Amino acid sequence: MNWHMIISVLFIVVLKIVGMTLFLLYFPQILGGNQVNFLPTESYGTVPQTMGNSNVTLAPTESPGTVCPRRWYFYQRRCFSLSPFELSWNKSRDFCKTEGSTLAIVDTPEKLKFLQDKTGAEKYFIGLNQQAKNRWHWIDNSIFNALAISMRISTV
Repeated sequence: MNWHMIISVLFIVVLKIVGMTLFLLYFPQILGGNQVNFLPTESYGTVPQTMGNSNVTLAPTESPGTVCPRRWYFYQRRCFSLSPFELSWNKSRDFCKTEGSTLAIVDTPEKLKFLQDKTGAEKYFIGLNQQAKNRWHWIDNSIFNALAISMRISTV
């Protein structure tokens, strides 16, 4: 058996797997994907359709007939977007502010189920933070009420 040939083939296979993984991981950035986060906005109105590589803002809509921009999700009269970029919670929140948006406030079991269905096993930031010991608040300063929603607990 020619061990040099086997080692060469294994090396090429590993190299291709690593290359494909990196390509798929950074594909949105290579093509200039939109830098959007997983957020509903505070202001109401229609959602503007943006063109090109500009950042897309997300605006909830009053009218059930209004549609969200491409690659966004419409639920309960709001548009949601999942960011393909990994940012810290603070940077995600700050980005939302510059876009006139907020991180998502998950205040109903239905909204929680919708977001869990869309995100699958992926992890995303929402607008919940701990301002004081054992005191969780949403970014609109309302107090988190765990009884209002049923949370799916997953093991990591």
